Amino acid sequence: MELLWIDDFLALAETRNFTRAAEIRATTQSAYSRRVQRLEEWLGAALFDRETRPVALTPAGEEFLARARRLREEIFDARRAVLSASSVFKKSLRIYATNTLAATLLPSWIAERGLENYSLIVASITGCLGALRRGQADLALVPHFGDDEALQGLKTEEIAEDRLVLVATAERAASIRLEGGRLKGRLMVYAPGTSYGAEIATMLARHGVAIDSAPVCESASAEALLAQVQAGFGAAWIPRLLLATAALERCDVPAFFDAPYKVLLVRPA
Repeated sequence: MELLWIDDFLALAETRNFTRAAEIRATTQSAYSRRVQRLEEWLGAALFDRETRPVALTPAGEEFLARARRLREEIFDARRAVLSASSVFKKSLRIYATNTLAATLLPSWIAERGLENYSLIVASITGCLGALRRGQADLALVPHFGDDEALQGLKTEEIAEDRLVLVATAERAASIRLEGGRLKGRLMVYAPGTSYGAEIATMLARHGVAIDSAPVCESASAEALLAQVQAGFGAAWIPRLLLATAALERCDVPAFFDAPYKVLLVRPA
């Protein structure tokens, strides 16, 4: 199995349209379809019902969906964990955090407690929680979108609230509009399988909204998307924590476009 196939699967699971998914994955529809077929051949089961419109997940596809997201995150987290383990620094406290929280809330949290001699590992939400369960982390800071099952067996404390907000420069914000259930304008999105991406896709589906055109940019990093937004390339959902010093405007869309979440301090049970 290739990581490329997992990203392809997640794109189609979110869009339910081969043409749109191929555009997101920056390839032709024929090449994209062949890659999806190779994944299905490797797994030994059809993942999509191609006779329905929109394309639907088969029972095997539904089973693979949650696992595919975890697989993608764990592959990247494995690299981070290996790099951390190779350090010769004597660690008294092992802190895991997502990239956004490590760059925003965490420094002040550490300063308030006067912590010294700690190791900071940046990982996905799944990677942070997994490190706690494996005894590789003493605490973690993660965003929480309401999946309480993922926190079972762990101690949690809410320390802040935040939200994803669709923003752009003043010039670009004026061109982002919702028309008849289609969100139009130059948009940038999170990569398939990311927690932010899944939350936004769920929100849009719940309200019957589809993105009208292929995204301008796709990234797993909120910080990377913020840089593209600031450069005027389009609009993206950015954590409000990152917008304190950014001269950007909220796009003129309904209030439900904001995706609120809690920031949790998590420890082993």
